[in-house]
Amino acid sequence: MKRKLRFILAAMAALALTFALVACDGDNGGSNGDTNGDNGDTTTFAIGFGGPISQGAVSFGQGALNATRLAVDQANASDEARDLGIQFRVVEGDDQSDPSLAPQVAGALISERDLVGVVGHFNSGVTDPAGLVYNEHGVVQISYGSTRPDLTHMGRENFFRTCATDALQGPTAADSAWELGFRTAVLIDDSSPYGEGLAAAFKEQWEEIGGEILLEERTAQQESDFAPVVTRVNAADPDFVFFAGTYDSSSGAGALFARQLKDGGVEAPMMGGDGIQVDGFITEAGPQSEGTIATKPGMPIEDMPEGAAFISDFEAEFGEAPGGFDAFAFDAANAIINAVFEVAETDGVDSVATPAGRRAIIEVVAGNEFPGVTGPVSFDENGDSANPIVSTFLVYDGEWIIHPDVPTP
Repeated sequence: MKRKLRFILAAMAALALTFALVACDGDNGGSNGDTNGDNGDTTTFAIGFGGPISQGAVSFGQGALNATRLAVDQANASDEARDLGIQFRVVEGDDQSDPSLAPQVAGALISERDLVGVVGHFNSGVTDPAGLVYNEHGVVQISYGSTRPDLTHMGRENFFRTCATDALQGPTAADSAWELGFRTAVLIDDSSPYGEGLAAAFKEQWEEIGGEILLEERTAQQESDFAPVVTRVNAADPDFVFFAGTYDSSSGAGALFARQLKDGGVEAPMMGGDGIQVDGFITEAGPQSEGTIATKPGMPIEDMPEGAAFISDFEAEFGEAPGGFDAFAFDAANAIINAVFEVAETDGVDSVATPAGRRAIIEVVAGNEFPGVTGPVSFDENGDSANPIVSTFLVYDGEWIIHPDVPTP
């Protein structure tokens, strides 16, 4: 069944919500936007952002929030916004990388009556339950960093993502390790949905190409003492340790694990995925981060098609360089913005934040293509990026660099 034919239930639920709000305050349920400006003819729509801002994997949340703000600021200054009489605002949803907060955060964003879409979330374990809320109300959701493969196979026609998935990242990590001459591995996941999915994808490819797994372990979220695991890793004596999890101490604690591996005498390098490929990992792991290998969706920002301009604009507005997933958030925000412009032009500004308008936004996002920072932005029939790329990085002299011994995409 085609995507647009499966919005009926979501539209009905959203319509019921609209009627309820109308009954409460007498609003006519039209644009649901604020009007301002000299002539009172500017309609403002909200773009929600969901990610870890105050706690959790904040290195993946704070920059992505700023990237969303940058996209909105540029859209507000555009000719399209002026001609259509549209402005956008960003509404923050701080999920703290905590799945238990997902329904609350998503519900708060949905309560914004002028909401036209959500950029988020980052952690796969948060994106899943939050997505139930957005799907129920027929609001488009575009994740900038959730890589768990099955998220686009749950029948949620409103869900998309701009990043590659672990179905590509796990095999890329295995192939990169083989390219580097590794043949034996210890496999560890952090008991998160993300970690479990990445570990499974890595293991399948690693064994397919002839690699051997000497030991498999699972660590707990927020673990602080890895001594027993380090002892078993030392005894196994692998060529490398593959850690499938996140870096921060409030979730997967990958940075702390890297420190304790080195301090415990493990000479084999640690390798991981995008959950550790962030400057926060280097900050928390300190000198023990040196030599760590990690894969991440996309290329270095400076090598992306529009990366130089994005870096310049980001630094001018926020006084710091963007992080690895910030470009994916920027492209996700622009996918929503472009769809709003198209729906407003075709069906009228007043229709945009209605149930029918939100359904139309989903359909436009599904079929649209535009040049983004990360490359051509479009989605396949499941909502995954149609142009996925995964690169391999190395911590060298205290910085993440493209691994010099692994072919670039």
